[in-house]
Amino acid sequence: MKLFSNFHFRPVLTVVCLIALGILLSLGKWQLDRLVWKQKLIDQVEARLDSPPIPFDEARRRADNGEWMEYSPVTLAGRGADRDVAVVFGSYDAAAGGFYFSPVEVPTGEVVYINRGFVPQAILKEGFATKRHAESKGEVIGLFRYRETPTPPASWFQTNGKSADGLWFVRDPLAFASAEGARAVPYYIDELAVEGREWPKGGTTRVEFSNRHLEYALTWFGLAATLMGVWLAFSLQKRS
Repeated sequence: MKLFSNFHFRPVLTVVCLIALGILLSLGKWQLDRLVWKQKLIDQVEARLDSPPIPFDEARRRADNGEWMEYSPVTLAGRGADRDVAVVFGSYDAAAGGFYFSPVEVPTGEVVYINRGFVPQAILKEGFATKRHAESKGEVIGLFRYRETPTPPASWFQTNGKSADGLWFVRDPLAFASAEGARAVPYYIDELAVEGREWPKGGTTRVEFSNRHLEYALTWFGLAATLMGVWLAFSLQKRS
């Protein structure tokens, strides 16, 4: 009872704390919703990776209609286009180098870029990427990917185009094709590992999802509890 006899209701402080509390609880709830969404996404991708491949044209049609098709196993038959390859700067297993995108021409006359895999910097310096590597006819098996489109704030610092030594910075098949005067589809394929081929090293897709939403939710709820403790502490101060 003595505790409540020291309670001093502070209207302004209470209103401010209630507003802040509502914001903190809403952020915590939002992170819990994101947790459920992310777990479903992870489960979907894991199931998708184990599914049999579908034709690239089917995956493209479904993607054009708004269905999320990222990481779907696909197959593509075509012939190597007489176009220069595009090498995108990157790293693999802590080694610097580039990812080797070669164009394949499909019956529509468009070009589909295939990420054949990683090439170390030392190999690139030997002139590996300066040659035109028209791939022979055959079926490509890989994962369906969307072109990279950096958004703020990443796009504020992301360099577009190519470096002085010809390396691209963004995996954008439309940009690759534009530089070659060709038409490309806005998707590409990450080719799986090819037995007997050292470089480019296929099968380098990183299928990783950061899932720290529970941690973030607990942080927001913890801040909400702390706020209530601060409000109670100020409210229990004795009147002067």
